[in-house]
Amino acid sequence: MDKQLISSESMSSPLELLRAMTRIRMVEEEIAKRYPEQQMRCPVHLSIGQEAAAVGVCAALQPTDWAFSGHRNHAHYLAKGGNLKAMLAEIYGKATGCCGGKGGSMHLSDQAAGFIAATPIVGSTVPIAVGAALTAQREGKGRVVVVFLGDGAMEAGVVHESLNFATLKNLPILFVCENNLYSVYSPLSVRQPPNRSISDLAAGHGLKTIRADGNNVQEVYTTASAAVQELRHDSGPVFMELPTYRWLEHCGPGYDNNIGYRTDSEFQEWKKRDPLIIGSHNLTVSLETLHINNIRREIEEDFTAAISDPFPDPASASLHVYATCTTSFATPVKDTRELTYAEALQEAQDICLKRYDNCYLMGLGVPDPKGIFGTTKGLREKYGNERVFDIPLAENAMTGVAIGSAITGLRPVFIHQRLDFSLVSIDQIVNQAAKWYYMFNGMMNVPLVIRMIIGRGWGQGPQHSQSLHAWFAHVPGLKVIMPSSPYDAKGMLISAIEDNNPVLLLEHRWLHSVKGNVPAGYYSLPLTGCSRVIEGKDITLVTLGYGVIVCRAASHELKKYNISAEVIDIRSVQPLYSNSIIDSVDKTRRLIVVDYAESTCSIAAEIIARIAEESKEDLYAKPIRLTFPDHPCPTSPALSKGYYKDAFDIVFSALTQFDRTSEFDPSSYIAETFHDQPNPSYTGPF
Repeated sequence: MDKQLISSESMSSPLELLRAMTRIRMVEEEIAKRYPEQQMRCPVHLSIGQEAAAVGVCAALQPTDWAFSGHRNHAHYLAKGGNLKAMLAEIYGKATGCCGGKGGSMHLSDQAAGFIAATPIVGSTVPIAVGAALTAQREGKGRVVVVFLGDGAMEAGVVHESLNFATLKNLPILFVCENNLYSVYSPLSVRQPPNRSISDLAAGHGLKTIRADGNNVQEVYTTASAAVQELRHDSGPVFMELPTYRWLEHCGPGYDNNIGYRTDSEFQEWKKRDPLIIGSHNLTVSLETLHINNIRREIEEDFTAAISDPFPDPASASLHVYATCTTSFATPVKDTRELTYAEALQEAQDICLKRYDNCYLMGLGVPDPKGIFGTTKGLREKYGNERVFDIPLAENAMTGVAIGSAITGLRPVFIHQRLDFSLVSIDQIVNQAAKWYYMFNGMMNVPLVIRMIIGRGWGQGPQHSQSLHAWFAHVPGLKVIMPSSPYDAKGMLISAIEDNNPVLLLEHRWLHSVKGNVPAGYYSLPLTGCSRVIEGKDITLVTLGYGVIVCRAASHELKKYNISAEVIDIRSVQPLYSNSIIDSVDKTRRLIVVDYAESTCSIAAEIIARIAEESKEDLYAKPIRLTFPDHPCPTSPALSKGYYKDAFDIVFSALTQFDRTSEFDPSSYIAETFHDQPNPSYTGPF
């Protein structure tokens, strides 16, 4: 039988069930045997003793069904039909590995077999699988998604968020919990209260729960088959608990009963319940010597091939950080029409929802009457609840859902009413979305847009005011944009939705009411490159986001001192193309960077570092960065007054560059409104 077709329907035969378990056992025994050679230079988490769970569940699936897993994934990968040789090459770090050597044992993928991905952070793959189930549901082809998780994952909040959403949306997903009683060295008894099973815990989310003996492959197969058939007919999610036991240490090739976290007597009791022995007895079949020899020969050949395969070219280490985008940017037709920034964002999303059937919007409050400050208003009425919808207050899981749907063909836009709220999903943003394309060697794009609104003023305080663009820009794989005008907001958001990478759009809420020229219809703008907002010759002001509004005002004020200030809008924080900044500073030889974030490790610091490294001219004065002070934003207006730098501060700083501070006339600068209001019409509470 072709080793690529292990998950076909013929796998349900008693002989094939036993053969599949035996093959997995022999593969992992060989890994354990060879691991001390120190040629497999990555962690390995072996499934010896747990083979029945993987084989029984995957035997119930079609090759077109999708499977996801965690760190202990070899058995799932192989049972679903994953290529053995590609798996071994990956563990050895070879170019021919299933992830080109970029993932190792904990990141496996064989999309042809329906094994989409495994990632090692406990519970983190679960919401991604739920997102894939959302795609499967919308396809309407009867595809089922399975995600394997351990008992330890049932303590992760993101898993419970995922169970809730899967039930809420009636998704076709089977959650398979392999309860092997230990999370690393911690027994279930110290992690879960007594008199409550894991199935009971899952049942609290309203989904159907089932149990089977995780070491009895026939029982697992029969139970899983019934669940899968129900899922194909829109029965809603199912949670399956499979008690089982791992024989070897949590991570590594050896036995570790001697270190005291479990007793040898417990181990021996479970070893008597060897899945292979139970399977042979219950299925009334046994593998002939010929079968064993064939498996052994296959393993030997694939190990030999994997070991002899070449390592990746060192140059490939920098490949697949960002997916290629084939978008040809559409120049807008000239138009005198004016829209607010919020209206421009709404129009961009409207265009993309109409243009792309696989695009959808979600976020807390997205379909509310106010529509996220007007940026999503009317879209649910136009496109329906499946494409524009509210979400549970579960940002971490919902980010994973967005990722899972993105890697399986959809283009989600996830909206946070404050950037600060996105921080509870930092695992999914940084460890999953940003790294997915890279760690799976460019095989899966993540076309995801996350809109984050930056708060300021009217007492937003320490947890509603942050602008963490430098944080996100520090993470390879993320694109970070901050359009400052309605024109840029529309064109760049359209491009972001069309992009094949995770794009974070940070929008300052004070920009929402700003008006500007916005051409009608479809147009798109590059997500790279700075914009010269005002041309000048004496000093360069570099900024981004709402800082552009402030620098415009400062440039106008500086004319009173006969100083011509050039204003550069960064627009794209990552990738950051600084050539136009360097050209401007080489011309003016003076620089102020206005960055509405903390100074240390800021984008302002990065800009100044690049000027120091790449500028062709010496500066007339030391560069200045105007940023937040080193404390969180306070709530009281009496305390926040000095927190944000305004045009007053920029003008004074510019005069220091010319040794003309004695000429500064504070009375010439009259603010139009309070420091915590962009204009008099802006009032609280939100």
